Amino acid sequence: MTDRLHSFGSNETKAQFILSLLPITLFFPIGIGYTGIVLFIAAWLIEGHYRDKWQAIKDSPMFFPVLALLVVTCVAGALLERQHGFWKAWLHYQIYWFLLLFISVGAGQWQQRALKVFFTGAVLAATLFYLNYFHLLPNWGLVQNYINYAGNKSILLGILLGIAGGWMLNDIFAKRDQLVLRIVAFLYITLALLLFAKTRSGSLILVFGCAVVLLRHITFSWRSLLLVVLTVALLGVAWETATGFRERLLGTANDIKAFVGGGKVSDEGVRLEMYRITGQMIEEHPVVGHGIGSWEANYPARAKGLLSENMATPHNDYLLYTAELGVIGLAALLWIWFTQLVVAVRIGGTNGVRLFTIGVAIMFGGLVNAILRDALFGIAFMILLAIPLAGVSRHAYRNHYSGDMDK
Repeated sequence: MTDRLHSFGSNETKAQFILSLLPITLFFPIGIGYTGIVLFIAAWLIEGHYRDKWQAIKDSPMFFPVLALLVVTCVAGALLERQHGFWKAWLHYQIYWFLLLFISVGAGQWQQRALKVFFTGAVLAATLFYLNYFHLLPNWGLVQNYINYAGNKSILLGILLGIAGGWMLNDIFAKRDQLVLRIVAFLYITLALLLFAKTRSGSLILVFGCAVVLLRHITFSWRSLLLVVLTVALLGVAWETATGFRERLLGTANDIKAFVGGGKVSDEGVRLEMYRITGQMIEEHPVVGHGIGSWEANYPARAKGLLSENMATPHNDYLLYTAELGVIGLAALLWIWFTQLVVAVRIGGTNGVRLFTIGVAIMFGGLVNAILRDALFGIAFMILLAIPLAGVSRHAYRNHYSGDMDK
């Protein structure tokens, strides 16, 4: 454990132990994950040490950006018109307080266990995809999301596999032990994602994550160059064999072309329609927005008769925040997201790469999904962010401390 990491004692707490197991719950029905979070909160409350936990929250480099978004949403709620469903929408804006709650338990061995649990969950998820392909997966409710497309849950499974792939590749470059096993696991989940997971987002997050890792670790050593060649070759083979993924990407390109030319988009290209109408909403009140919860309340009337009429979000966090909170709200969001990247660069090491890759995943995911408005995505990202961020203090990263939780 490096000096910049701290914990409240040498013994692991129950809250830390429960938190370390939460990553595997993300691969199954959401009720399992919520049960785990309830258990974590119960353990957190029973254990006490509230002053230490509050100090850990205040010391986090994420504290002030998250606090700024809270202030912006409170002011917006007080001054702007409140729509039906205001409080539900307002609570969604506070999703990053779950991250602060998670990291308040301090650093410890739970982080390494959480990483292993996450990788185990990714391998298990890949196995379920393979079993379903060969019609060997039982028709149980627990694994229905691997059998039938389930909207955002299916998208989340792909995103989780994409993040796990990037993190696994990072370990392949950074660690010497069990190299063959690490490579096999990386190939195993990557092929499952590209061949069977029905999501472009997860596949592109994998590509971005691999690119970040390659740029971080590439050297002129034979080992490094061989791993780079093998990674690029794998992605090339996957592109040729993953016909569904390739066809969806090409379909997206055709939709963009049709949209720009004034033509009609397909069901897959309905996001472009939402982006255009949301852009018109932003033009009306660009500075402060229309108010929290206003998008869902006002959009149906603006999209009457269109394919997107009944959508709950514009599938884009940047547009949603700007439409409801104006450029002020967007600035608060970007402060949070850019802080994640800055902290990743400052702390360095394998831990920094993990944080940077998931930071990129969130920022890309926000372009094609409202990942912070949907707790299904938001909670998952907060759990994964806690792994590299727990124990990182604002003072330490500003002083350019570097190191890894792996040590």
